[in-house]
Amino acid sequence: MKNIFRLFAISILIFSCTKKTDKDRAIDLVESKYENAEQKLDFKNAKLDSLYNISPKAYADSLSKGHQLDSTLAVLETEIEHLPQAESDSVGLVSAALTKQRYRLLELAKNKPKFLGWTLSRVKIEGLNRESISFNFDKAITQIVE
Repeated sequence: MKNIFRLFAISILIFSCTKKTDKDRAIDLVESKYENAEQKLDFKNAKLDSLYNISPKAYADSLSKGHQLDSTLAVLETEIEHLPQAESDSVGLVSAALTKQRYRLLELAKNKPKFLGWTLSRVKIEGLNRESISFNFDKAITQIVE
């Protein structure tokens, strides 16, 4: 029984050591695409990031800003009632601009973040110090997407 457990533990250790990361799989795909190219690529500073139609942070920020605008608009609406006509018109213009911004944020909130795939960025072309390129991949990192 102890031998079976040891064999199982050793096989798990070997499997975990040889399992490739998502970044490794992405680099392998790029290397296979460029294996016959004259350009050599440097992956030392490469970074693998997720791609979204809208970043989750931007989505959360738009919701937060929308709530802030709702509060501001509510305050402006109550202020307009107590102001003379000229000042009321001025505040009304500000309110209209804020309302337009609020509608834009509401449209943005309709597009919830959706995971599209992955991007490998900061890949350098050897010999060209300033230039770096990026590659996009599908969700499973099985192919490069143009």
